Amino acid sequence: MLLEYPADFHIHTCLSPCASDEMTPINILNMAKVMGTKILGICDHNSAGNINAMLNMAQDYDILVIPGIEVQSIEEVHLLCLFESEDQVFKLQEYIYSALPPVNNNPRLFGHQWLVDGIGNILGEENRMLLTSTFLTVDEIAQKVHELQGLLIPAHVDKKHFSIIGQLGFIPENLKVDAVEFSKTTTKANFEATFDNINEYTLITSSDAHCLEDMVYQKTFFLLKSLNFKEIVMALKGLEGRKVLIKD
Repeated sequence: MLLEYPADFHIHTCLSPCASDEMTPINILNMAKVMGTKILGICDHNSAGNINAMLNMAQDYDILVIPGIEVQSIEEVHLLCLFESEDQVFKLQEYIYSALPPVNNNPRLFGHQWLVDGIGNILGEENRMLLTSTFLTVDEIAQKVHELQGLLIPAHVDKKHFSIIGQLGFIPENLKVDAVEFSKTTTKANFEATFDNINEYTLITSSDAHCLEDMVYQKTFFLLKSLNFKEIVMALKGLEGRKVLIKD
């Protein structure tokens, strides 16, 4: 039997300098529990530094945490890169770190980049400036993500800034994407009406949560046989009855 699982693929922790300090693993998971969200994609800017804490804390919850990173390309395009395992996401992180400008973060200007444990105790601070573009092109990021058997989802493509359509003007035909995300500032109907041929892609919408209040936005549902990454891949491909549903 297939069941509906509410999903939010775009959540930032307090590692992202633009996110609230309240975005600790335990707070994110408790908010998801209150909202009934069963699938969380954790995608901090250019880093997976809090993924281990999220996965460890999630063992006490009936919630699937998907390790991810929101990578910023040299074209200033944001891409959600999601994986089945912690090992895969850390391999992408290593690749990204090698392609970041050699600049340290300025917390006074951009915010702190906290590394925390599951309950939010501060373990340290990431010194690399994460809120910047890598030297990697969209194509190079896509190639690496697929090499690591991950999912590639262009983020908030309806926005004018930091989106693949906003920056490039289109989604390249040869770019293999697993879904396309539109933001909470529009509806599925308006999104489909605004962008030609967008229905060629599997669509999702996410909260892009930078604070706990943002997580009340919940409109994407996965129809799955069980709660795991392989079932999610099947749903994104529309295989054997699995599918993605958006409820405006």
